[in-house]
Amino acid sequence: MLRNSLGKAWVRLRRGVDACWRDPVRRVTLFSAMLTVACWVLLMGPPDFSTASAPQRWPDPQIEVQTVTDAEDLRLTLGDAPSSDRETMRIKLRIDYAFIACYVTLLASLGLARKGVAGVAAAIAAIAAGVFDVLENLAIAEVLDVKIAATTETMMAAIRQPATAKWKIGRAHV
Repeated sequence: MLRNSLGKAWVRLRRGVDACWRDPVRRVTLFSAMLTVACWVLLMGPPDFSTASAPQRWPDPQIEVQTVTDAEDLRLTLGDAPSSDRETMRIKLRIDYAFIACYVTLLASLGLARKGVAGVAAAIAAIAAGVFDVLENLAIAEVLDVKIAATTETMMAAIRQPATAKWKIGRAHV
């Protein structure tokens, strides 16, 4: 009895995978989902931020940098240039570019799988979130080489504004 039910389950699983693999949108979705998880694991892995990094609002320094309000927040999170936390952030930014490409591909393909206007709107929203994420990363990369005393409000706004737009689009996307 058990063997028969396991055989039927295997056949259903095999048919589902075959159907998924034949559809190019589903295939891209499956592949990008695996890559998104892999990039997320890389982002959460080493190198780690030092214990000197003391985020004030968020437990993760990467998210804290996205929401900096003044130079003191930046100093508490990353220290003054040069610092090991700034180098860690630079490495995490490089990984984040791959993560952005993966999650935009995943969300866009999920949107296109929905078909119709809602699916296209979801795909466009995913691409817009990715663009804002790249703009945010470019602004963070620019701040990493600047000493705290030379950091301006404009530099912090260049980080905060795209990050806010990205999170708002993400919240609306879900």
